[in-house]
Amino acid sequence: MEFRALRQDFPNRYNGLYYNGWRTGYCHYNPLWVDDYFWYPHYCATPFVSFDVVYSPWYSYTFLPGYITCSHVYVSNYRGYWGWNAGFVYVYDSRDYGYNRNREVDYAIEDLQDGFEKRDFRALERLVPDSGQIAIFRDGRYDYSIEARDFDDLIHDLSSNANTNRYRILETRTNRDSVRISAEHEYTDQWGNRQRVYHSIYLEMDRGHMVIREFGTSDYRQW
Repeated sequence: MEFRALRQDFPNRYNGLYYNGWRTGYCHYNPLWVDDYFWYPHYCATPFVSFDVVYSPWYSYTFLPGYITCSHVYVSNYRGYWGWNAGFVYVYDSRDYGYNRNREVDYAIEDLQDGFEKRDFRALERLVPDSGQIAIFRDGRYDYSIEARDFDDLIHDLSSNANTNRYRILETRTNRDSVRISAEHEYTDQWGNRQRVYHSIYLEMDRGHMVIREFGTSDYRQW
């Protein structure tokens, strides 16, 4: 964690939120915001309080805390599912109603876009499995896994707090009953600057609809 947390790309841009490359706090849009308002209750704003922390999935978003406590994460020899060099490129087109469409993939893409652009909680909830764990990736590398119910709270925090401008699908690949999606989340930060964070998401069919099994974030596009 020490090796990966010592990042030098943000400190000059966000003065006061970083110390020697470590993120040491967050700055919410609402100056009256308090920690108790978050959906997810196990955030940690600084790594200097306790060493029992890992990156939050939202480390790149300075309006959310950068860490979460280890007590609710699971680390394993997770190998993941098929990668980006497999599968078939799928082109989403909201205007195409032909019979050759993969409706469940289309619905998943629309739920992602509506969840962030319209802050549609129900759309995001449809993508979170009822049980099991979701693997969290950072910069293309596996970090840990988290219970589905905790991920549901986390993604609600991102959707409800981000000032999203656009959620753009960059690439989609399908393989049997699963799909990988690369997306660009464009938002306006607390200081009025446009920012981008890249998402990589793996979904698979579960009880008739697509649910998230992997979720990754990065400051740079991975695929």
